[in-house]
Amino acid sequence: MTDVFERPQTPPDFWRKPSRTRRIVHVLRTGKYGRRTVRFTYRAGLAPVAGTSLLARTVWRWIRADDYAGTDDMVFRESVRTRRRRSAWMAGLGYLGGTVAATAWWDTSAPWLAVAALAAVGTAAEVRKRIADRPLPFKLPGRKGGTPQENQVVRAAIDAKLGRAEGMRLATPVLTEDGGWSTVLQLPPGQRARHALGKEADFASALGVGESQVVFELLPEHAGRLAVFVAKSDPFLKVYASPLLGRTEPLDFWRGVPAGVNGRGQAERLRLVDASLLVAGEPRAGKSAAVNGIIGTAALAVTPRIHLFDGKGAGDHRPWRKVAHTAVKRNAPALLAHLQKMQAQMEAVFDMLDDAGGSTKLTPELCRRFGVDVELTVVDETRYYVTSPQGEEIVAAMVDIASRGPAAGVLLVLATQRMTTDAIPGPLKGVCSLRWAMRCPDTTASNAVLGQGAAGAGYNASDIPRSHRGVGILDADGSDPVKIRSYFLDDAGTDLADVAAVAYELRRAAGTLPPEVQAVAEDPLEQILAAMGEADRMHTADLVEALGPGWSAARVAQALRPHGVVPGDVKIGGVNRNGYRRQDLEAGCAAA
Repeated sequence: MTDVFERPQTPPDFWRKPSRTRRIVHVLRTGKYGRRTVRFTYRAGLAPVAGTSLLARTVWRWIRADDYAGTDDMVFRESVRTRRRRSAWMAGLGYLGGTVAATAWWDTSAPWLAVAALAAVGTAAEVRKRIADRPLPFKLPGRKGGTPQENQVVRAAIDAKLGRAEGMRLATPVLTEDGGWSTVLQLPPGQRARHALGKEADFASALGVGESQVVFELLPEHAGRLAVFVAKSDPFLKVYASPLLGRTEPLDFWRGVPAGVNGRGQAERLRLVDASLLVAGEPRAGKSAAVNGIIGTAALAVTPRIHLFDGKGAGDHRPWRKVAHTAVKRNAPALLAHLQKMQAQMEAVFDMLDDAGGSTKLTPELCRRFGVDVELTVVDETRYYVTSPQGEEIVAAMVDIASRGPAAGVLLVLATQRMTTDAIPGPLKGVCSLRWAMRCPDTTASNAVLGQGAAGAGYNASDIPRSHRGVGILDADGSDPVKIRSYFLDDAGTDLADVAAVAYELRRAAGTLPPEVQAVAEDPLEQILAAMGEADRMHTADLVEALGPGWSAARVAQALRPHGVVPGDVKIGGVNRNGYRRQDLEAGCAAA
């Protein structure tokens, strides 16, 4: 024995491997799950009371015959009430009689067992109701290959450098959805969720999923929170059939155009009556499907007047010609004349609105009142027109229509494969509030469509894989850009022809077909090539004769001058005269 006190030393293993009890106590002390535990306990304790009350309300409504509230035969309803009251009395007396008999002959605890049985039934009814009322299916998180645990999501966000590690947490639980799982990420204080846009690929790599499976969305009510959705599989590799197929009833164009499906599998609509639209993308990126979806919606809407100007001239709009009021290809003077006509239409509508008072924008009611409707002009391969001799006048008219036209129901849709300034001049691009960028060759081209700085903000159409044909970034006025896959309309099959045929019949029944089937104005260069036949060269005099009435040597020269083709000495059969060579015409056609 000694009088010296020695403090017992705690074994090192005590701190290295804390027991489960100490870990639970530590978690509760830090308050990580405290609020959730209290809420769960409160809701669990309230379930028997809420369930029993629910059963009582349900039985009372059944006794009152509320399911027959819509009948006019009050005698019949009263007979149902009488029969149900009798059944309720019999069931109640049987329940009470059974409880009294069990108490007398078996055990005095029978009343408590009867009450417990009733509470158990009520609890089951309440739990069933809560599961049915959940916005998302009930599934357990943490399964391998399924919904991850919360700490996995937070760790992936930290590894992807979405924000600092300190303060990174989840604002909502990880919820399982039919197509994947979702949550809301709370970034550390002082960090903006907008800066996380564009880092979907880094987050996907940290989680071990594909780039296109991750969708980030901003929450307008909190700048520091980011909505995260992760799909089970790549949603942009699926083909979504157009809702235009199989329709037999007219559409409402004012509700918007069915544009496509976003990364969460939700349908996106493009409200085209509010602004003008620019659609751009590299070849075979899905631009034609997007434009055909717009034309098809307008065609099925019966009343909008459709005007098509094809700068490529390959017949992309051929199925719509019977329902279009204008169908012209490769004819810049015709487009200029049409745009000037649309400007006059705008002024006339504005005068009507001013005289009528009230709204300063055209509405469906005012359309019926004034006897006017939407005028939709679609210009495909815009570069052909803006670089023509009439280009400056065309651009000026387009700028005027794009900026003021939507308020008068005069809409403009511009499509191009070239994203350079000569294809879409700056003043024209600036007044197109709606932008739809399909896959672009590089970041510069993507910014040329979506606007400077769009790629830095996380919206870069050059990041779209080539395998994702039809996928693009839609920047609709009034909301953040969203990546969507446009609905599929098979231009090589019968899809367009079927939709056009239904639109023709609907318009015929409504009396809104064009006065006559539109004759497509041929490009002069194509007409001259057709007149040459199989000849590789031809004298001017022979060419004019082959073209027919209305043609002269001067008109041929004027038509070919914009393409850089000029007449020269052509020797045919030993005779040397002024004429043209086919190779020069074909080179001019290819350059266009």
